[in-house]
Amino acid sequence: MKSRVTLRDIARLSKVHFSTVSLALRNSAKIHPRTRERVQMAASRLGYVPDAALQSLVAYRKSVRVPPYQSTIAWINNWEKREELRSVKSFDEYYHGAFERASALGYKLEEFWTRDPKTSPARLAAILHARNIRGLAVAPQEHAGTKLELNFDGFSAIAFGYSLQPVTLHIVTNHQFMSIIRLVKKLREMGYRRMGLYLSNDWDNKVNHGFISGFMTAQNEIPKPDRVPPYLTDAFTAPDFIGWIKTRNPDIIITQSIIRQVIGWLKEAGMAVPGDIGLADLCARPSIPDVAGIYQNDHLIGATAIDVLVGMMQRNERGLPDTIVYTLVDGVWQPGDTVRAH
Repeated sequence: MKSRVTLRDIARLSKVHFSTVSLALRNSAKIHPRTRERVQMAASRLGYVPDAALQSLVAYRKSVRVPPYQSTIAWINNWEKREELRSVKSFDEYYHGAFERASALGYKLEEFWTRDPKTSPARLAAILHARNIRGLAVAPQEHAGTKLELNFDGFSAIAFGYSLQPVTLHIVTNHQFMSIIRLVKKLREMGYRRMGLYLSNDWDNKVNHGFISGFMTAQNEIPKPDRVPPYLTDAFTAPDFIGWIKTRNPDIIITQSIIRQVIGWLKEAGMAVPGDIGLADLCARPSIPDVAGIYQNDHLIGATAIDVLVGMMQRNERGLPDTIVYTLVDGVWQPGDTVRAH
């Protein structure tokens, strides 16, 4: 049986070192064109065929190789109570997505809390500069319209979502407008006709009115008799909710992050989910498989934010941008038991 032609066989025939053969077969610019041609002709004469398994192994090793450390990126937490930011599941996924992507690119993600009574905003900026930290990932704010008293001169920075006001940084977030349009379309395909949106004013403001504007746009495709006016409130209460349900008679409720609470209210009112009424969450997630709705791709949002930020750092884009760029990540349908089978 004829043995496989090796790089050393080609090296002997072309009278070069085997490392030169390796570079020549990859058309490396490090090798003189005449030498590359001589080596490639020798390989052809010998009937050399690359080892596919070996090439796959090399590619695998490159993919799992730990990248060298580049620098540290600051995860900026501006919440009143430090630990409550990541108690919100979506924001915790942002962090994990950002952490994993940063690690894959050779960056360390480290949290800095702006509300530390021992550290003023000016002191925090000085600490970041002293540690040569130039990238800032500003986490979502606790409430819509929150300000961040931090001097961004000398930093590359992005913000998650619209809650930081005024809008002065590039933004990475879910495409809420398209997410709810996709959700309404899916629910219509499942046979639902009268869809009600029950949302807090604070969340509506946090997403820059993306959900309600998308919902109203989607309503234009629904016959007028089936359109249900959205219900926005400053405080979720069972009496107001049940009163709205009985007045508007929706066959499914779209809400955000309060599904368990709403199920309890409906049960007390003698209504079963999904038999009597369906529920869809605008913050559904694979880790809660019984709740249907839209998964906003929170993990991908975190990773995408780091991609945007690292690009800015590498281009040396510092300070507040002249023009805000919005990077929007699409949401996906999440099936669950809170809607009827179809």
